[in-house]
Amino acid sequence: MSTLEPSSDRLVVAIQGHTAYVHVMGRGSFKISTGLKQFGIAALGDGCHEVVIDMAECTGMDSTFMGVLAGFASRLKQKEDGQIYVVNLASRTRNLLATLGLDQAVQAFMVGSTPPQFQQILSAEFGEQEIVGGDESRQSVARTMLEAHESLVSLDPENIPKFKDVLSFLREDLCKEESSSQS
Repeated sequence: MSTLEPSSDRLVVAIQGHTAYVHVMGRGSFKISTGLKQFGIAALGDGCHEVVIDMAECTGMDSTFMGVLAGFASRLKQKEDGQIYVVNLASRTRNLLATLGLDQAVQAFMVGSTPPQFQQILSAEFGEQEIVGGDESRQSVARTMLEAHESLVSLDPENIPKFKDVLSFLREDLCKEESSSQS
């Protein structure tokens, strides 16, 4: 199976107690979304009910990345007191969240307004692991992209017209990828 090209977009992740930490560097893009999804599933499995996502070094986000965040937020809200906190947002990245309704699913904080209880976790060093995009198969990325866009549509019905064609394309693409991998 082929893999995607390596990316300069990356995540640094860690878990401390019941809090998962994600630091986004570069673009929050489809290239690192599968890694974010896998980390989120592992964090929930480890009992995390609080996720802090540091966007201080994030230069932008695509809809796949935001859809993975939406799916993560949805699964986390099923836990008692489960919440995602997105901190150190620039105006541009804050506006991107609002465009797709994701600002209703997470607690968002602009640069300089990060709550004091997160200052320690943002400055701590505790077994961080780097996740760099590009190691996933095309089929895995296609599946993540489809699930991400379905999460955005579930989050806000106003996203249906925005992603109707994208969803159709992704479903077809995933079917092709699955067919070719079985050949």
